[in-house]
Amino acid sequence: MNDIDYSLKVKLAAERDALVLANQVRDWTVELRRIAALIAAANGSSCAVAMISETGEGWPELILQDALRVHQHGWPPGFTVTLLNPST
Repeated sequence: MNDIDYSLKVKLAAERDALVLANQVRDWTVELRRIAALIAAANGSSCAVAMISETGEGWPELILQDALRVHQHGWPPGFTVTLLNPST
């Protein structure tokens, strides 16, 4: 096997792995939407369930605070915020 064949196999494997991960994320997102609807129904009140992703690395708490810009003023009164994946 020459270097070109090996490089092609590596590239194809990486593309296959990326496709598998993209499909998993799509499937899990569908499931999370279903679960969010169940949570809203069980709550008996309006709620928003969101997935916020950061392009870099960060702690889940900081990602949430930065995305909603609450780090300076805190959470507004009248809202309950539950982070489902806090850092340990």
